[in-house]
Amino acid sequence: RKSVLDAMENREAWRTDVPGAGVKDVRSAISLNDRILFIRSLFGEDAVAFNDTLDGINSASSFDEAVEAVKSSHPDWKYESETVYRLMMAIRRRFR
Repeated sequence: RKSVLDAMENREAWRTDVPGAGVKDVRSAISLNDRILFIRSLFGEDAVAFNDTLDGINSASSFDEAVEAVKSSHPDWKYESETVYRLMMAIRRRFR
C-alpha cells in the first residue's frame, strides 16, 4: 500500500521539481520533438489550439494564473502524465 506522502509525491511533481533556465516565451522552452508530442497527444493534432494555449500562457502574469488557464481549458488531461509534466516544466521556465 502507498502512504499519503508517496501518493502526493507523484501528484503534480511539476510544481516542485526544478525547471531549466528562465525564458521570455514558453515556445523557446519547448523542443521540436516535444512540440510534436504535445500537439499529437494533448491537442488532438490541433496546432492552432496548441499555439492559442501558448499565447495564453505567455500573457499570464504568474505561473499559477497560467496553470489555472490551462486546467480550465483542458480539464480532461491527465496532469500526472509524463507529457503534461514536460509541458508544465516548460511553463515553469516561463515564470522562473
